[in-house]
Amino acid sequence: MINSKLNLTNVKRTVEDLSNTPQMRLTTALKLREENNVEQAKSELRTLIEKFSGTDEAKKASQILKEIEESERKKKEEAEKKRLLGFKALKETSTTKVGEVSLKFTSINSVSQWNFDDYGSEYRLRKAERGNIYINAKVAISADNKDPNLPPISVYKAENGELRLLGTMGYEFVRWKDYGSYLGNYADYGNDFSHTKTISFSCGLQITQNDLDNNAIFVVVKNQNCFYRSTDRFSNPPVKYKESGCNVKNKLTVDDFDNDYILLKVFNRNKL
Repeated sequence: MINSKLNLTNVKRTVEDLSNTPQMRLTTALKLREENNVEQAKSELRTLIEKFSGTDEAKKASQILKEIEESERKKKEEAEKKRLLGFKALKETSTTKVGEVSLKFTSINSVSQWNFDDYGSEYRLRKAERGNIYINAKVAISADNKDPNLPPISVYKAENGELRLLGTMGYEFVRWKDYGSYLGNYADYGNDFSHTKTISFSCGLQITQNDLDNNAIFVVVKNQNCFYRSTDRFSNPPVKYKESGCNVKNKLTVDDFDNDYILLKVFNRNKL
């Protein structure tokens, strides 16, 4: 009976010793890091370095610990920069991916006249009302999906430390093959994702000239695809992209740009 107890104690001790090897501790630390349990991972690494100094595992643990601490330092610096600079810390981008679609913006400008639906001999346009101006974005959208939804592109103005929504742009096609396809007499496969991977769109929103002259204006895209393809045989053109359930926020803070919104362009950044 005594021998059985001794054997069981020895087995337990052996298991504990095996679980306390530098290899096992390093594996545990790496697993904790992958699971984002950073503090526990650091504790495990420090224990490994202290107990098994000079081993290859301890050297690896020292390097990993340095990487973790450097990453934390950079995150703290970015957080402090964002706190101090607010919207000034945000960076513009002309290319981004939202879900299943990739967007490449070729221009984002203010224009008195928004042009689209070019079919060779003519094009369609909308002129801004007196005292107004259009914010116009030209974008090439690519998708592997044959019927993707598209993301909302919205315009905000900076006001009292936050961004206030002025509106969301509408989507129009840049061009059509010819007048017949524009009328819907036959298909234009160049404007159909089931046949073409990349399609060019012109997007626009009318805002007041006063807002553009006196405020920092932000053009952003929400990380959500909620404009869907709609077909109406009796409309010209017969195909449109319409909004459904985008729920674009009326006000944005700088924290909204961590995951949900992407900055495309700022007009009058000097007014921030």
